[in-house]
Amino acid sequence: MQKTPLAKYIQINFTEPISETVSTDNWDSWVFKGQLSGWFNGQQTTSSNNIYGRVTANRVTEEWKINLRASYNYSIEKFIIDEETITSTSNSKFISGLVVKSITDHWSYGGTVYIGSSIFNNLDRSISVMPGIEYDIFPYSQSTRKQLRFLYSIGYNYFNYIDTTIYNMTEEGHAQHSVNVAYSVIQKWGQIDLSSEYSNYLYDWSKNNISIYGNLSLRIIKGLQLSFSGGASILHDQLGLAKTGATSEEILLKRKELATQFQYWGSFGVSYTFGSIYNNVVNPRFGNQFGWGH
Repeated sequence: MQKTPLAKYIQINFTEPISETVSTDNWDSWVFKGQLSGWFNGQQTTSSNNIYGRVTANRVTEEWKINLRASYNYSIEKFIIDEETITSTSNSKFISGLVVKSITDHWSYGGTVYIGSSIFNNLDRSISVMPGIEYDIFPYSQSTRKQLRFLYSIGYNYFNYIDTTIYNMTEEGHAQHSVNVAYSVIQKWGQIDLSSEYSNYLYDWSKNNISIYGNLSLRIIKGLQLSFSGGASILHDQLGLAKTGATSEEILLKRKELATQFQYWGSFGVSYTFGSIYNNVVNPRFGNQFGWGH
């Protein structure tokens, strides 16, 4: 090769291989978040104060999905009407957890635990344990593009009430089951999410709840998204309604749950997203369930 006219253009280099290094996640995929907020306002005859706090801990991998959450909310409002001071308070707190284990590319099992209290719902203490099993028609490898999940859960709910209920109960506990069907498809033009759930207490199947939810997200241009969402429920499972009813002030301020056979909601919005093109691990199993029925 040295005798050829091209010898002066040939160059050979040898570099010793660099030893392979493995990056270690010191947090083992755990992500923690804390939030504390509050607000206040007032004038001569009215005042409002509110404080809210939340802590979450999440770990999401292909094999496990763990979501832990604790929340506290307290608000107090005062009104002076004809020299009479009316005070209204609201207080709620809860701890909930979701743990899911992947079995195969289609099957997974897990469950939720919920412990909380709410003046609005007439609950001094509420405890719910709901294990379940889920099947996805599409394999997990396609979950970022399409999902059709069927989730069945069965468990137990315990309620200790602040006031005697319309059923003359101060506490009670019942077995409950639910069926949830969720469909999701993601395309270049946007995303569609649809879900429906049926649940009832096993001691009386007339105490049931049927809910539907839908969301449509449309990509206008890169990063710009238009979304529409809504839902509705048929309610026949309001066990905790207070026998004493609600005062006019509590109704206007939404301080107590009121008897109803249905509810609905809707929303729309515009969002713009930019930043890194890399995403964290996505695990859709069991959706975003946090203590069904709450």
